Order: sequence, then structure tokens, then C-alpha cells
Amino acid sequence: MSLRSSSSSSSLAQCPVLSAPVDNQDVHKKDDGETDDDIIAELGYVVVYRRVFRSLGNMCMVLALTSPLSAILITASYQIRYAGYWGLSWGWMIPNVLMLPEVLAIAELASSMPVNGSFYWWAGALAPPAWSHAVSFITGWMNVMTMFASTASFAYAVASSLSYGVTIALPDLIWTNAQVMALSLAVVLIWSAMMTLRLERIAFVYITMAVLILVQALMLILGLPITHAIQHRPFASAQAVFGEYSNASDWGPAVAVPYSWFGALWVNSAWMVPVYVSEETQHASQEIPKSLFYTFAATAASGLVVCLLFAFCIPDMAAVAADPSGYPLFTIVFDHLGTAASLTLFSMVVPVGFISGSGTLLTYASQIAAFARDGGVPWPERMASVHPRLNLPLHALGLLATGTGLVLLIALSPTASAIIYSLSVVASLVTFLIPIGFRLGAGNRWVPGPWSLGRWSLPIHAVAVVTQLYLITMECFPPERAWTAGTFNYNFALTVGAFLVAGGFYGGMGRKTYRGLDMEALEAWRRRHHADRAGHPG
Repeated sequence: MSLRSSSSSSSLAQCPVLSAPVDNQDVHKKDDGETDDDIIAELGYVVVYRRVFRSLGNMCMVLALTSPLSAILITASYQIRYAGYWGLSWGWMIPNVLMLPEVLAIAELASSMPVNGSFYWWAGALAPPAWSHAVSFITGWMNVMTMFASTASFAYAVASSLSYGVTIALPDLIWTNAQVMALSLAVVLIWSAMMTLRLERIAFVYITMAVLILVQALMLILGLPITHAIQHRPFASAQAVFGEYSNASDWGPAVAVPYSWFGALWVNSAWMVPVYVSEETQHASQEIPKSLFYTFAATAASGLVVCLLFAFCIPDMAAVAADPSGYPLFTIVFDHLGTAASLTLFSMVVPVGFISGSGTLLTYASQIAAFARDGGVPWPERMASVHPRLNLPLHALGLLATGTGLVLLIALSPTASAIIYSLSVVASLVTFLIPIGFRLGAGNRWVPGPWSLGRWSLPIHAVAVVTQLYLITMECFPPERAWTAGTFNYNFALTVGAFLVAGGFYGGMGRKTYRGLDMEALEAWRRRHHADRAGHPG
């Protein structure tokens, strides 16, 4: 994160809390002698972050944030209900293949423009100049609203898994929706408290959590099939796991099959968060693309192992699909390992979820602070300021926690919660899609970074647009053909609503108060890079 430089005549550059020194270790030269800090300065900002993360730290942060094992335990009901065995095998592999073009496209964007603003910034830089101001503001506010909803849904998922585990241990305890929401708010407060650590210590915490996640996964990977064999339970055949399709919903395969992919799309959805901390990452132009690949591949591979493990340990898929709890894999674990061993395993899973989820606050707050430096949110001087010791934008963090709390309070009604959490799904995919789409027609506005797709850049971005549009369309179908107001899928309506709200903000205040990207600095940066490439065509 950085502020506008003095060349942009912004008052933000005079804010004393932002005059954090840059250590010698924060200067990282690329092959052409240019540093990532040089890029930040060229684009019109003052460097204020210490570069703490490397690709390993970013990967550990994402693995800690996603916690593939616990996430699959929560979301596998999609795979099982809509496709049975096929959902646990192909229902995991196909969506990860479909996401690959998006991973490649965003990796290339991150290498080209390694700034914390990421999606709103890339959209503004690649859009036609006449559109840049409006496009970047609207994209930025859609992103802010989805960050509120996404953090709320993540906290709710952690609280729900905890309440379910407690209910298994104490069957007489019945949780009300208000109690789960209160527990979700407590989760957000714990995450906020973690942010009082220096960023260097937070990075160490995420590495520790990633190690614990590996230990948990190994316990389950070894314990479940061994127990299954000791108890003389029959294993499912490979023919069934990879070839048997069953659908317990009232949708036909055209809708049910894509619905079976949503568990994988949700679990492997945090691979892009390293782009939000580009300016806290060493050698960002090269390390961020590697981080994206490592995290995406690690989550995809580990998730496949977990899904196949459970699939082979399910001899009767119809019985599992009919599980009344809504968490069939939890039931399988308790049925195999017994209450004591299962609670021991989950006693490790729950603290990891409590702690690891703080990564949403860390990365999203950096995004809000980046948007604030361009005047995108109220009180931009405060929201963009970075605490010099903690290396964190505390005011932006407070805004994110407050917005998340409001979402959780509004969602006290089960129907309201379903509506609000829908905002974090399609709207976020649209936010990612905007800069990828503008890349297709950017022409000379595009400057390749150290990691580039070369001649494959435009085709891969085009494929990413097509696949994402398809997934967005399928995400808008309700979970049941015979839907009600409580079960309807509000993704499309909420996405349109978020767009209209962001557009209203732009018309009401953004047109006058939003500074937007420094277009003169951006154009000078492009001219220099194009001249360098012309002088060194190799």
C-alpha cells in the first residue's frame, strides 16, 4: 500500500503517520534494475509498507485461510446431493480445471501491475481513459460490499462448524440463529484482536496454522481408511467413485451437475488473496504469480485427496445423501472414529478456523486502504493511513470489521442471511471478471510484467471470460426447481443491486470526490516500458 506522491499534489502525502521508513531489505531489484518500489513510485504513490511476505508466506496464509479439510467437511453436501460419487471425484476436478484460465489471467495482471488496489486498479488502468474514473470507482465499491459479505459469511461458517461440533458433544444443546450470529461476531472480534500483532508475527502465525492444517489432514487421511478397514466396512469401487452419478435434487443434470461444482468453487476461492498484499510482498512482480499457482495447486490437490478418500469410504451413497444434519462428511467422521477421537480432531480444526480466518481482515483491509488512497471511501486520509509499527491500515481494518458486523446483525433472520451471503458469490466473480475483460481490448494500455503469457495472453483471457460467465450464470439458479422465497437464489438480484448502489455512489459523490488513478503517471509508465521493449525486443 502506498499514498499518492507529492507529484500528485495530494494532501495524503503530508500525513505524518504514513512516513514509515523503508528498510534496505525492502528494495528488491528485478532483472532490468527496476524495483517493485520503483513501480509504485512511477504510478504516483509513496511507499509505506514493509515488504514482509514471500511466496511461502502467501501460500501458508491462503492455506490457513481456506483450511481445505474443514471447508470440504462443510461444503461437500453440494457434491453429494447433486451428483453423488461423481460429485466427489469429477465434481471437484472439473471446476478446478475451469478456474485455471482465471488463475493464469490474474497472475499475469498481478505481475504487470503489482499494486494493492488489484481489481479496481487494474480495471481503471485497462479501461478506455474516458471510462477509467467511473469503472474503477464502481468496481472498487462492488469489491468493498462483497468484502463485507464475504468476511461475514466466512465468520458464520467458522461459527457454524463450531456449533455443530459442540452439538455432537452435547446433544441437548440447541443453537438458535441469534446465538450463531453472536458467535460469528465473537469470531470477528478475535480476528480483529490478532491484527494488533506486527505483520511479521502474523506471517509466522499463518505458517504455524498451515502446519497444523497439514497435521489434521494427515490424521484424517490415515485414520479414516484404516478405521474403515478395521471395522470391516466395504470400500466403494473405483468404477462407482469415478463413474456413478446420482442426483438427490429436483433439477435435471444440466443444472445439478454445475451445482455439484460449487463446493470446490467455494473451497478453492481464496487463491487470489496474495494480490491484495502485493505491496507487502518481496519481489511482488515475480512472487505473486508463483503464490497464486502454489496456493491454487495445493488446495486443488489436497482437496482432491480428501474428496476421494471420503468417496471410497462411502459404501451407500443414497444413505449419505439423505443425512438430515446437512453435513454428511462430519457424520461419516464421527461414525468411523467415534465421539472421543472425532472431538479430538475437531478440537484442532476449530482453533485453526478461528485464527486463520483473520487473513480475510488482513488482506481485505489492505484493499480498502488502497481504494482510500485514491479517494474512493469517506475519510480517505484516515482509511489510507498505515500504522508504522504494525505495518497495517488500522482504520481500514476498523471499517471492514464494522461493515462485517452490520452484515451479521442484519442477517439475524435465516432468510435475510441467505440473501446477504449471496452477495459474496456472484458479485465477487463479476469484480474479478471486469479487469480480465478489459484486458482483451486494452491494446497499448497493456504493459506485460516479468511473468507474461506472451502470445497466449489474449486467448487465455478470452477463455477466462467465457468460463466465468458460464459459472456466474449457473450460480444464479436456485438450489431447487420448486423454490420458495426462503430458498430462492438471490445472487443475480444482489449483484445487480450492488452495481446500482455503486453506480449511485459514483453519481452522488464519486464523480466529484474520487481522484481515481493518476492517469499522467500511468501513461508515462507505459511509454517508458513500451520504449524499453522497443529497444530490447528480445
